[in-house]
Amino acid sequence: MTINRDVANIVSRPQKINRIHAYPILCNGDMRIAQRGTTTTGHGGDSAYGAIDRWRMSGNSNTAGRFTQSQSTDVPDGQGFKHSMKWDCTTADTSIASNEFMQMYQSLEGQDCGLFNKGTADCTTWSVVFWAKGTAATYACELYDSENDRQVSKLFTITTSWQKFVLNFPADTSTDDDITYDNNGRFNFQFQLHAGSDFTSGTLNDSAWADRTDANRFPGISSFFSSTDNEFYITGCQLELGTFAQGTEPPFQFEDQAMSLKRCQRYAQVIVDGSGQSVVSDRAAFGNGHYNASNKIVFDARMSMSMRGTPSVEVTTGSNYWGAITGNTTDLFDNIDGVEFAHQEGCLLQVTDDNVSGTVGDTCSLRTNNASAKLVLSADL
Repeated sequence: MTINRDVANIVSRPQKINRIHAYPILCNGDMRIAQRGTTTTGHGGDSAYGAIDRWRMSGNSNTAGRFTQSQSTDVPDGQGFKHSMKWDCTTADTSIASNEFMQMYQSLEGQDCGLFNKGTADCTTWSVVFWAKGTAATYACELYDSENDRQVSKLFTITTSWQKFVLNFPADTSTDDDITYDNNGRFNFQFQLHAGSDFTSGTLNDSAWADRTDANRFPGISSFFSSTDNEFYITGCQLELGTFAQGTEPPFQFEDQAMSLKRCQRYAQVIVDGSGQSVVSDRAAFGNGHYNASNKIVFDARMSMSMRGTPSVEVTTGSNYWGAITGNTTDLFDNIDGVEFAHQEGCLLQVTDDNVSGTVGDTCSLRTNNASAKLVLSADL
């Protein structure tokens, strides 16, 4: 019978589940969730989240506006991935200042690092697994303990074909360098794609954890900004506990769409998107509010789940991007401009604009009025 055959296959097939954690340590390692949009442009000069949830980009003013980040469907064949993250250099940097850097990273909460046993004799080793390709170059992968300012880095070299990388990182048994159990960012998993001499002039620290010395972090890396021909693709990012040789590493843990989105929504939630699938003529309803002054509306931003901490507001503004409906009248306005009350369980936001008009106590419904209108609550690290 089919059932018996399937059971026999499960019993007899070698199982590569060499994990002690139930969920992937990294969130959105397959780059499937992109709540803020599938393409973001003009990156490089700040620390910000782009198209792909949970992956933060960090640079300085010298690298401002030099690349585009997008969610791509170019993926390794036969591995189950549907998306990758793509970087595309749009402005070259042929004169690299000593303090320049550009990286992408995911920061882990301290309370998600307990299994590491960092700073004790029982500290684990780590294996970093990922798929990457792009314009031929050498970049660095770094584990960085931001609480104790300690790090270790490994180099990897990409080609124009997809490759799977397995990089082994040592334990850090240094006394008293443990990680605080809280909801702050304490441990970074990061990729360095560009750096000036302040970060490359020493000797690569790749064999043991050490207190951060910038010159020893990234010697030997290429510059992603050397040419506008440069591209970089990455997907299937895993952080595994233990040391694995290539071919023995645990398989990527695919989560279903609902679980992957839920994990991302701890850090960012889209309240409304004017270009969403349920939008009709750029109009998407997203809540009810009331006037507590003749030109001020207060409304509840409905969260789908509790967030990591008190969120901030990311809102796309523009002429008549938003609307408030009272009775048969729609008042259009440009911005959702403030927070009346914020908590990780819920937020009251406000609109203060002379283009809206109502009687104190009147109720209204809120909607978008432009496909580019978007409201996001962010508690990202």
